[in-house]
Amino acid sequence: MNYKKIYRDSDHSGAYLFFGQEKYLMENAVGYLINKYVKGTEVFNYTKFKGSEVKPEDIISACETYPVMNDKKVVLVRDVVDFLGENDLKDSFYDFLDNLSDFVILIFWDTANIKKTTKFYKAFKKKDRDMDFAKLNPVDLNNFIKGYFIRKGKEISQSEVSLFIGESGYNSKNEDVSLLDLKTEMDKIASHAKNKKISREDISSTITENIDTNIFKFLDAMMGRRREESLKELHNLYKLGEPSLKIFTMVIRQVKNLLSYKILSTKNISQNDIINKMEVKNFELKKIRDFERNFSKEFLINFYEELIKTDELFKTSSIDEKLIMETLIVKYCNKN
Repeated sequence: MNYKKIYRDSDHSGAYLFFGQEKYLMENAVGYLINKYVKGTEVFNYTKFKGSEVKPEDIISACETYPVMNDKKVVLVRDVVDFLGENDLKDSFYDFLDNLSDFVILIFWDTANIKKTTKFYKAFKKKDRDMDFAKLNPVDLNNFIKGYFIRKGKEISQSEVSLFIGESGYNSKNEDVSLLDLKTEMDKIASHAKNKKISREDISSTITENIDTNIFKFLDAMMGRRREESLKELHNLYKLGEPSLKIFTMVIRQVKNLLSYKILSTKNISQNDIINKMEVKNFELKKIRDFERNFSKEFLINFYEELIKTDELFKTSSIDEKLIMETLIVKYCNKN
């Protein structure tokens, strides 16, 4: 059942299952129910449990206690997958769910995958209480982005919305970019934008900055030969939604830029001459200059040579590109 049912229904009571990737939407829905039914009395009428710590009898006890100075109470059980893993639920618990008092709103919540073949899930499905907070469809996503910028006091055209969606990687089936990630990016764009209307430059420069920052983190981990951290930072680059070959190309370019600046900065030439020789923009050079001191010349030369060898492998091999990159990391980090 689509989560919008929460907002369409005029009254709420009984048990609900909130699940899906979009934690941001789930938090909003819980906040909506709290504000509607227990605002101002949360101390008495809003109870939260962690799934890894709570027992069935704790939930039953919380739900059977009457509200204080209010008509309703809300009980939230987070990380329900942990709760199910820790407890073997008896038929009596399902009877309890079926016969909750009208004054109780009981919410089971999880962003992890809920097995839809389980008795627990089916108990909610049969009553249309399985609220799926899935990734937004194109229409809802457009409205979400436009509405968020409006609340930030900004305007954005449809072409810029489309650019932002494409750059963010939200629609990529292979990536787990969420609305929380988009919200973070939109906050940055709104704070950096000089004008009321968001421009293509506002979007592109902010997204590029995020990719560059992650590349520098990746290179820092590689220089320290910290294999697990390097693999983690590589995965973070993939999460930005860029194709693996493009990421590899950007890593090569950034290593080359760092090495070029390290060499050119020792010569008696101006910053403008360096910019012209490196063929980079002013803001790019500033970023390179800030990070260059973190890397030794020896590391940059050695790693650049490894990247060139790997580039040949990309062109001549049918092996998965991500696997090639991970193999490079393991090989380089294990070097003496």
